[in-house]
Amino acid sequence: MEQPSPNDPPLSAHRRRPSRPRTRPISPRASRSGSPTWAQRFDRSDWIELFAAVLLALATVVVAWSAYQATRWGGVQTVAFSEATAARAEGNEAMAVAEAGLEVDVELFSTWMVLAAEGNERGAEAIHERLRDEFRPAFEEWLGDTRIGDDIPLGRPFDLSRYEQDAGSQAREASELFREADAAASRARTANQTGDNFVLVAVLMATVLFFTGVSTKLRSRGVRGLMLLFASTIFLLGVGFMLNLPQNVGI
Repeated sequence: MEQPSPNDPPLSAHRRRPSRPRTRPISPRASRSGSPTWAQRFDRSDWIELFAAVLLALATVVVAWSAYQATRWGGVQTVAFSEATAARAEGNEAMAVAEAGLEVDVELFSTWMVLAAEGNERGAEAIHERLRDEFRPAFEEWLGDTRIGDDIPLGRPFDLSRYEQDAGSQAREASELFREADAAASRARTANQTGDNFVLVAVLMATVLFFTGVSTKLRSRGVRGLMLLFASTIFLLGVGFMLNLPQNVGI
């Protein structure tokens, strides 16, 4: 048997084959440029994290807006209550003036009736001259051409529409002020309720922030998904409720 020459290459060199560079299979989702797509870069957990981050951001914005609206409506409530208080105070003052004028008119008319019944023409005339300007036209219309000593007309001058027209101006002003006070108080109550509703929206968004934040700390995808689903439902309900509320933007 022929012995190999010492100059011959070893047998292992004949058995080796040149290695080929390994190539990774091209995924059908990969882009034509060879770079991985967003779907390849993000797995399911990454998408859950992204959704949670977006939900946290949106809920934070809604909380800030709700706090701003609650503050604005609180200011509207304060102004409306101030207007109601001022109008009611003016109405009470006008009503007090009207009642005082009515008391004066009744007192002077009663005194005139006594003097006329006694035939005291001079005293009755003095009372006539001292009647209030708001009462004198109604009194003269009621008296007519009747003189002292004649039969006193029936009825009273307070029952005439002329007295209501002239002497009742203060009472009408008081009634109008009371209506303005009631309207302002109604606006204040509405503003108060609107502000409370925005506070409720902020509370709902705080619930969304809590459940969304907790979901990012859990490992189970199922539990995380359920918590995010619950948080998303509360978020949509809160936003829908907020959009139905009147918005007050101060510029």
